[in-house]
Amino acid sequence: MKLPNSLFFRTAATLSVTSLLLVLITLAATAWFVLIPVGKQAAEDLAALLILSAQTWVEVPPETRPDLERELFDTHRLRLTTDSFPLSLPGPTPRYLTILHEAIERRIGHPVAFGTHADHEEWYWVDFTMADHSLRFGFTHDRIGASPLSALLTIAITILILAIVTALIMALRISKPLALLSAATSAVGRGEGELSLPETGPDELKALAGNFNQMSGEVTQLLENRTTLLAGLSHDLRTPLTRMRLALELLPENEADELYANLRQDVDEMDHLLRETLLLARGVGHGERLQECDLGEIISAAAAGCRQGNAPVKWEPGELLSWSVPLTSLKRVLNNLLENAIRYGNGEAVAIELQQEEGCPVIRVLDRGPGIPDNMRNAVFRPFQRLEDSRSTTTGGSGLGLAIVRQLCNAQGWDISLQPRRGGGTVAVLRLKR
Repeated sequence: MKLPNSLFFRTAATLSVTSLLLVLITLAATAWFVLIPVGKQAAEDLAALLILSAQTWVEVPPETRPDLERELFDTHRLRLTTDSFPLSLPGPTPRYLTILHEAIERRIGHPVAFGTHADHEEWYWVDFTMADHSLRFGFTHDRIGASPLSALLTIAITILILAIVTALIMALRISKPLALLSAATSAVGRGEGELSLPETGPDELKALAGNFNQMSGEVTQLLENRTTLLAGLSHDLRTPLTRMRLALELLPENEADELYANLRQDVDEMDHLLRETLLLARGVGHGERLQECDLGEIISAAAAGCRQGNAPVKWEPGELLSWSVPLTSLKRVLNNLLENAIRYGNGEAVAIELQQEEGCPVIRVLDRGPGIPDNMRNAVFRPFQRLEDSRSTTTGGSGLGLAIVRQLCNAQGWDISLQPRRGGGTVAVLRLKR
């Protein structure tokens, strides 16, 4: 299973693992250097008390022994008796009792019996012989009922849970503003206008949000200035173009036919270039309504339009593939890709393919042209960037077709790329996304 690679997950995982290691190291160090030595010392002290009490009981006169037994019970909660009743081994033996057992045997030099009795399950009993007297000492579970290790585990687990929760909160507070910044940056990159981030949080994030807001405003202003400038130029140039077109129409027929045709072509090319430039400057593709369409029908219509212009296009409609798309943008992208493929296809047929890959439609436009060098596959999407050096719009186009395609794809969140075709040529790959 592949783990998430987000900043939130990596930050939370790092802090959580660090907290876990810290708790484990603290737990191990406390147990090794504190709890175990304290437990051993407590067992040694109780063993010494039992043996000392047995020695005292043997040495005092018989008539004072009951007083000693009462004193042991009242002061140390220990029972001393010479009664004999069967003992059974306790269930899981606490580590403290094992250490106590070993300490008593080590001090008196011979084995001792240890166990519980069915009638006194709340008591532990230990039997040993002292000066030919068989003595039995008892102490309750409460004497060893305190479990420092359990308490330490409870504290450690509580600290770990609090540390993990704190790590999640810290990771969220760090990753959320950055996620918002990433989304806003992508939106500005698609030309969606000026966006503003909330200037809250730590000083560094507030400064970052403030700088982004300033940059967003400046970028938006630059785009608006560019649109205004190009729109003004287009308008100012269309007026003399219209006069030139009118003058050409007023020329006498059959007079300087070749000159007339050349001038007419130049005027048409200039008018087309102005329209393309203005379309690119306006940032087309934003805010267009999505429509549920059959992609096969859209491609068929685009292919039919190319065939009417005597361009060879191969397209075989397949099964229905419906998708929500901005219809005008998709048609413009397909037309520009087909126009580009036909222009550079060396007169051979252009093929169109439609497939569904990883849940998304993928449209491919394949030509048999000279191909595009590896270092130019991204450059050709720039405005006025052409591989053909003649600068003629007849052979090289306006240089804006692919730039408009890239702009439309960025506005809709689509992926567009140019790849080499096996056997020669280029494949334009358009991946649609919701």
